[in-house]
Amino acid sequence: MDSRRACIHEAGHFYLAFKYRPSRAHSIRSSRQSRTDSSTGEPYDSLGETCTVDPPDGQPQIIVSIRAAGLAAESLVYNESYEDLMGNATIRFRIKTDTDHAKRDLEKAELMFPSSTDEQFLFFWRIGFDNAVIMMSSSQDKLHCIADYLLANPDREILRAELVEKCDL
Repeated sequence: MDSRRACIHEAGHFYLAFKYRPSRAHSIRSSRQSRTDSSTGEPYDSLGETCTVDPPDGQPQIIVSIRAAGLAAESLVYNESYEDLMGNATIRFRIKTDTDHAKRDLEKAELMFPSSTDEQFLFFWRIGFDNAVIMMSSSQDKLHCIADYLLANPDREILRAELVEKCDL
């Protein structure tokens, strides 16, 4: 995946969290790193990360929407359908951390169980994706601004206050 697309993806997570409640969007970073998933212990390569804060009583549909917002931003910016994105094995692998965390969030909220099927998960994931697309549909300029700023500031954690100023959020 190219760096710009990775930045658009992270911008989606950050911007949707910010739209729901500014304090939810903490920081964002563009950097290539080998990481370990905190919930599964599995290693993965990351091209960026967005730190969001989910309130203890957070609504699972909002949390899943924020998790799906990276893919939704890619859909909006690159004019690719949900079906095309989710039908691509490379993209499904690339968003595995997002989907794994969304599954965990749904299980925690008791909307799914560890034995749930992929079809059951994809039902919730599609709703989250659609909500994210709707909420960001007129915000492509903001997504581009955030992505441009990330590209200009690689390997640096950028806090919400800085992005609010630089991208007029």
